[in-house]
Amino acid sequence: MIEESFHNYIKDFLLKSGEELEWGQPNYDNFLLEVKIIKRSERTYRILGILTFSIQHDKKGETTNHPKLDDLKFTPRKKVNLNDDDRQTFRWLEEGWILKEVRFEKDEKTVRSSHYRMGFRLYKYEQVKIKQKMDQTRHEFLQLKNDILATLSTQVVHPGEFSYKKELGLQNIAKIMNQLNQNELSSSDFFPHKWHLGSRLRYLHFVHAFSQLCLHKKEFDWKEIGAAYYRKIGGSKEFDSYKSEFIDQLEEWTNVPAIELGLTSLGQITPVFFAGQLSGKYAAYEWGPVHALTNLSIANEMYQTKAKTLWLVENRAILTRMSATEHFLKETNSLIICVDGHLRSAHKNAIVQILDNSDIEQVLIWCDYDWDGLQISKEIHATVFKHNDLTIKFILPEQQVICDWYQFEQYLMNFLENNKMEQEQMMGGVDHWKQWIQD
Repeated sequence: MIEESFHNYIKDFLLKSGEELEWGQPNYDNFLLEVKIIKRSERTYRILGILTFSIQHDKKGETTNHPKLDDLKFTPRKKVNLNDDDRQTFRWLEEGWILKEVRFEKDEKTVRSSHYRMGFRLYKYEQVKIKQKMDQTRHEFLQLKNDILATLSTQVVHPGEFSYKKELGLQNIAKIMNQLNQNELSSSDFFPHKWHLGSRLRYLHFVHAFSQLCLHKKEFDWKEIGAAYYRKIGGSKEFDSYKSEFIDQLEEWTNVPAIELGLTSLGQITPVFFAGQLSGKYAAYEWGPVHALTNLSIANEMYQTKAKTLWLVENRAILTRMSATEHFLKETNSLIICVDGHLRSAHKNAIVQILDNSDIEQVLIWCDYDWDGLQISKEIHATVFKHNDLTIKFILPEQQVICDWYQFEQYLMNFLENNKMEQEQMMGGVDHWKQWIQD
């Protein structure tokens, strides 16, 4: 008796549109069954191929116990060439781990292709492994969430050394952890979209480790984070591969530079390159060459600008070209900031601070015309659209502007099906730039 779930597996992953199976008689000597793949209509009947598979019943809780089979990394749609004369191949076929698919030419006899596919027994086994991994991930996440929130609720060992910014940063972590849901962990906007589930869990371990040191030490070294958390040989290196990404994301969550939270030894200073008029409590810049703010200065400043137009561009080449064009920024009353790729906390904080403290009337967003550029545009738009009085413009590949995010997103997705382009390929000139400001 062939169970319905097996029928569904064949239908979902092996049969093409309009195809069906014509069942034959099993060979009880080796539990193999040959089934014809056919296509029929009122006038035609065609044999397209043959499936050969086992009808042995699998056992609960079993493992493949075949390293060579595991190495082939079967998936439901993967086709693998194996030696038909190899006893191991026949054993896998007989035990139901694999099945054989033969496809015929139009004469219904000549073999067009012959290969092996994932058997239903292996499919069910892999599904069990996936469920076990999901359960393990769910348990690990819930444990991490509880541990982080419990850590953040503990008393500070040295209250007098606990700064306002450190307190604010840890409160922001707690707010995010309270909002994180296990069912949305793999798609949550609290993480970079490119991070897979493993990276997100590793980052949460980092947040837990960082929070523990943050609460109990005024200053600490990067290596102390992993060492104190894992307490084993090599523990200090556990987060090294993710150093830059994790610190950037932590600063995004806390809205505070890592150095203000106690991490002093890394020496990481994030530059924010810009050109145009800008002033704060401690520094002032006029229209002229390219300047740079830092994540530390942004955290301690209240920057504002007299400019009415803010350009947010992905690449430095656009920044240097505009700043080098004599009088352009001053004549158009523009400030231009280069975000240098995906939006990091330093750039986001600078943009928000300038918008909050200034009378900017419009923002022009200009990124590369590729999938990363589209994502960066989305990140920038999410940062600036909250300011309701702003006009937000996106630069199109045809050197035109569009003011609606959803129209821009759909346009660029259609464009990227057959094209890819960097900003510099359609940099234009002063006339174009002025026209975009006026449109």
